[in-house]
Amino acid sequence: MLQAALRTKLPLARTCTLSASRYFSSSIQSRQTFMVWAPDYTDEKALSRRMAVRPKHLATANKHIEQGILKVAGGLIIPEVEDAASGSRKFFGSALLFEAESLEAVRNLIKQDVYWTENVWDKDKLIIHPIIMATTLQEKAGITQPTPAD
Repeated sequence: MLQAALRTKLPLARTCTLSASRYFSSSIQSRQTFMVWAPDYTDEKALSRRMAVRPKHLATANKHIEQGILKVAGGLIIPEVEDAASGSRKFFGSALLFEAESLEAVRNLIKQDVYWTENVWDKDKLIIHPIIMATTLQEKAGITQPTPAD
């Protein structure tokens, strides 16, 4: 029961129609941290869909980093190709940490991401959890997202 209460899957029965400006304010104290586990679809064209829209996804991620909303993010790769050249890596999902005022704000950002709209992330399996941080995140020293060639 507790696990069901903490786990929030997308898609939602209702649609968030409020603007992002309502969710994000300059007050850091009102923000919470949310962990997103976004597995990819597993069909044979999933990786090609991911790679086709990856540059746009990274541009949006960089914007959210600049705004202080996205704290940590990365593509998850299967361990067998960990040391492979970047073009040979096989992604199976994404992990993200957002700092936002509400769960609804994070849901809204996820639904606007090109990985959501272009069916890279599995909408039935994506999970958002609020997280109480036991450690602090290192402050952003600059945008470190890889270039589209990676």
